[in-house]
Amino acid sequence: MFEQILNRMNKGPAAQRSFSKLPSWGMLALLFLLFFCDVHRGLAQNELEVHFSYRPGAFPTLQEHIDQVDIILPAVFFVNKSGVVFGEIESRVLGLGKEHQVKLMPQIKNFDANRGLFRKDWAHGVLTDPAARARTIHSMLHLCKKYRLWGMQVEFENVHIDDREALTAFYRAAAQTLHENGYKISISAVHRTQDHAGPGTYSKWMMENWRGAYDLKAFGKIGEFVKITSYAQHTRRTTPGPSQSFTWLEKVTQYFLRFIPSEKLSLGIAMGAYHYFTVANPNKYYQNARSWSRSISLTEMRSLLEQYPGQSLIWDPTQKTFFGFIERGGLLEWFFADNDVRSFETKLDLVEKYKLRAINCWFSGDEDPRMWERIKEFRNN
Repeated sequence: MFEQILNRMNKGPAAQRSFSKLPSWGMLALLFLLFFCDVHRGLAQNELEVHFSYRPGAFPTLQEHIDQVDIILPAVFFVNKSGVVFGEIESRVLGLGKEHQVKLMPQIKNFDANRGLFRKDWAHGVLTDPAARARTIHSMLHLCKKYRLWGMQVEFENVHIDDREALTAFYRAAAQTLHENGYKISISAVHRTQDHAGPGTYSKWMMENWRGAYDLKAFGKIGEFVKITSYAQHTRRTTPGPSQSFTWLEKVTQYFLRFIPSEKLSLGIAMGAYHYFTVANPNKYYQNARSWSRSISLTEMRSLLEQYPGQSLIWDPTQKTFFGFIERGGLLEWFFADNDVRSFETKLDLVEKYKLRAINCWFSGDEDPRMWERIKEFRNN
């Protein structure tokens, strides 16, 4: 570190003449001051950041806890296969961020709200059609200037593995454009724990369509940070299970750390409860019925657990999550809760263990309010 400081001091003949006039005690004092500033800067960079992924219903929570938030990431901009970007940021969010000097980094997504899913064809169009790509990047820069943003986050999901190189090229081009104009960029990447697909047809399908398109090593070099989409371990497509079991989450974290330094990783933390049940729709499902799941509020979940016989929520000490079930119509319906303070604390422990840059949470107001107390305690220690 002293060599770096000395190199800085000795740049150019004018600097050399200026420093040569200092007495020895003055030189030592200056060296100490520069060293202290470098150490202090390093410590500041290691402090935990809180990234608030924002949807409109979460404004009261954002407003109440804005003093604990470092970056607001509104999920408000969408792009179709032609590179047409649409959406807007709420004026109240802009005003709140400006008032409290909190950075704004909205997401741009290939999400079709009308169909409720990420569109593979939208991502493919943006990534492989030069005109659509240029149109998208131009719009990203325009939005940064219009709203005076800190930057933008790319969140493309359901991207086929064949578009891996195209996604990296798009991200690199977008980063170059934003960086040249003084803005920042980040990207989210879907969870994985290993290089190969793993056992079974589901893991093969996930690798082809959701996991395999992300060049983590390149992402770590291109942008400011990478958000790990480290939730949705179990979904409506799978057997019942937690969105983010602790053992799985640690494996995901370890995998990403193979390619991206800890100071560039933002850990996505699940903040919801989920209800698994069976649905029938002969027109939609070729086998007429299937298992399904949905997000559920803590209030509704507790109401169902009280109304029907079954198992109230119990703590799994290995997976670090609560689960329970009810019996209704002769079938078991399962519940998994991630938005409780006990589960949240174990994830903060993981963040501390691996010295990660940030946590990224979809706060809604339904989570245990003690979570914010834990965040404050964690940041102050």
